[in-house]
Amino acid sequence: MVAMKPMLAAPVATLPDGAGWAFEFKWDGVRALLDVSDHSVRLHSRNGNEITAAYPELIALAADAGDALIDGEIVALADGLPSFERLQTRMHVRDARQAHDLALSTPVTFVAFDLLRRFGVDLTGRPYVDRRATLDRLVADRPAWTISPFFDDGAATLAAARQHGLEGVVAKRLAAPYRAGSRGTDWVKLRFVRAGDFVVVGWEGAADRPADLSSLVLGYYRDGALDYAGKVGSGLDGRTSLRLRNALAARADCSLPTALPPSPGRVATWCEPAVVVEVEFTAWTDDGRLRHPVFRGIRLDKSAAEAIGDG
Repeated sequence: MVAMKPMLAAPVATLPDGAGWAFEFKWDGVRALLDVSDHSVRLHSRNGNEITAAYPELIALAADAGDALIDGEIVALADGLPSFERLQTRMHVRDARQAHDLALSTPVTFVAFDLLRRFGVDLTGRPYVDRRATLDRLVADRPAWTISPFFDDGAATLAAARQHGLEGVVAKRLAAPYRAGSRGTDWVKLRFVRAGDFVVVGWEGAADRPADLSSLVLGYYRDGALDYAGKVGSGLDGRTSLRLRNALAARADCSLPTALPPSPGRVATWCEPAVVVEVEFTAWTDDGRLRHPVFRGIRLDKSAAEAIGDG
């Protein structure tokens, strides 16, 4: 059976105003659907990949929930706040023993915020406010679970998110059904730090050490075509660089429509545009490049087609 893909939020510069909206904190983690049946508990990432083996503590937590399909975010906390960097140690693990050890040393939390099925009944066609009421009842009997609170005051939610160092705010239309796999105006998000998803099209090393990856060449899809976004080296450490080297499949030429000129003192190695990374930046330059980019992490939960910059 093909896993459902989650509903997505469109980025906005300002939150909607007026009645008819619920406001939630934006959690800096990995989106996942938690599928509980009479026979199993499974986790799927936003692109449909099964990630059950990586998070044994979440599987144990949900074992007695009864039939349900729950939308939420897998979060690793550091000093009480979500840490995407800390979560990186968990995201790529598939070995059961290693996952068990990491569950003890670097535990994660599943922050639930929507309920799509309950006891075999499809809830996606019901309004968001009704789905949340059913989710609240499910979680009320399970104090170990974490649910994302929602509020009716967007400005106050925004202020609280800033005060507590969270990533941003998501606004959801109370009357909206759940549209799996779509990104529309019923869910919108405002992020405090500008960030986006980019696909790696190559990497660079120094001329005297060409095998040492020190920066990534980034692309993104704009109107369905691959475009150049710039390069990022800040935020990369030795361990991550090695992981990227092992994940990138080399190719003879650059996949961008226009070949890039070589950087002085650097050697470029081109790769298939398949690996997606998340990058923070301050702005886009006038010539369409990222200003002050900082590498945040590898996004194995996203496909190359989803690398659309900060869209």
